[in-house]
Amino acid sequence: MDALLWPVMAVPFPGKGRGRPLRWVGVRPVPVPMATRSPFPDVNMSAVSSTSSPPSDSGRRAAPLGRDFSLLWGASASANLADGLVRVALPLVAVELTRSPILVSGVAVTGTLAWLLVGLPAGALGDRLNRRVLALGAALTRTVLLGGVGLLLLTDHLTVGALFAAAFLLGVGEAFFDTSTPAMVPGLVPRRELSRAHGRRHAASMAGDDLVGPAAGGTLFAFSKAAPLLVSTVCHALSAILLWRVRYEPGPAPSEATERRVSLWGEILRGPALLFRERRIAVLALWGAGANFAGSLTFSVLALYLVAPGPVGLDTWGFGLLMASLGVGGIVGASYAGRLAARMGELRLLTLSCLLMAVDSVVLALTTRVWAISAGLVVGAAAAAVFGVMTITALQRRTPDSHLSRVSAGNRLIMMGGTALGGLTAGVLGESTGDLRVGFAVAAVLFVSLCAMRLAVPEADDEVGPPPSERTP
Repeated sequence: MDALLWPVMAVPFPGKGRGRPLRWVGVRPVPVPMATRSPFPDVNMSAVSSTSSPPSDSGRRAAPLGRDFSLLWGASASANLADGLVRVALPLVAVELTRSPILVSGVAVTGTLAWLLVGLPAGALGDRLNRRVLALGAALTRTVLLGGVGLLLLTDHLTVGALFAAAFLLGVGEAFFDTSTPAMVPGLVPRRELSRAHGRRHAASMAGDDLVGPAAGGTLFAFSKAAPLLVSTVCHALSAILLWRVRYEPGPAPSEATERRVSLWGEILRGPALLFRERRIAVLALWGAGANFAGSLTFSVLALYLVAPGPVGLDTWGFGLLMASLGVGGIVGASYAGRLAARMGELRLLTLSCLLMAVDSVVLALTTRVWAISAGLVVGAAAAAVFGVMTITALQRRTPDSHLSRVSAGNRLIMMGGTALGGLTAGVLGESTGDLRVGFAVAAVLFVSLCAMRLAVPEADDEVGPPPSERTP
């Protein structure tokens, strides 16, 4: 417990009769904190605000999130729509250039590889430089890249090598954009509104990246091979214009002594380490990685299970419709995440989300009825969206501004690692047992087991407010 000073205080109070002297009445002592400790030693505590935001009252009408957040939301939504278009367009363009399965799949993997290589440096630079400028540079870079690839395709000058280079550079731009824009949110909205703000961002991301973008990308490609790339160019240009208009002031930077002592390479290496320096942040990161691992056990082999000659026997049209329902469930879950958090608390909502995702896996393991599987997938997608919103909200509430980009990058790296390991494990289980439902059952058990992570975070931490470094005792 922090040491407290108890100053002697007294207030003059007039006597009841005329001519009587003033009486001094003691006032209850006021505790004054000697120091505010932080699990992050390089945070300049004198520059951190000590004003605590009150909890959000679910009974009141929600306050507007502000002009600057709306601009950031529009920039993110436009960029996510472009990402959804490109995710479908690049493999289709690759098929037009080559029939090699390795090269076609390589184009799709190259963007993810770029994120894994550049994600941590992007997070370190985001904590050193202005995040709005980094995101703006990423949007402009992707605008030029996609416009160039579209023109090369129109003029029949595009090669497989150029397509690989473009896919890698687009992945680099996505890494800088995706580590900078979420870290800007705490500087644009009150911390008590973080869950609502991230819910809106997550809903827009799923709508563009998973629902509207892929569907529109396939339709536009049928009209013209370069059309989805050129439309994506316009989307990224619009994103850059909106980011240009955002008024964003970076939070307190680390002290000058720390800047001189820690190199950029040192900050890159410290990105994942920051997740495990403070207990609450470490628990949330591991909780999310475990949920991604369990979810990947199910979704990485879902096509084999649902599409004929799999047990469910859907055709490709039915499978696409089922995947679209996942996007709808995710949008609904993300949209209501903030309201649910205000009523239940973040940690209780994370626990409930794990239980609902377990129900989804149980349904897949027990039945092949399409209506039951569809309902389970919608519920599971909504729960997964709520879980994602709550995880990033809780992490940002407990992280100082000067560490947000690195913590976000390290957290996403761990999430991607959990997803990759889950997919590999699902393949091994399916190959060794000959029954994909074994992976679904294991996923259900893991989701239920992950609810125990709730016990690792004290009840007092299930709150809405500033991070530990910004609280007054």
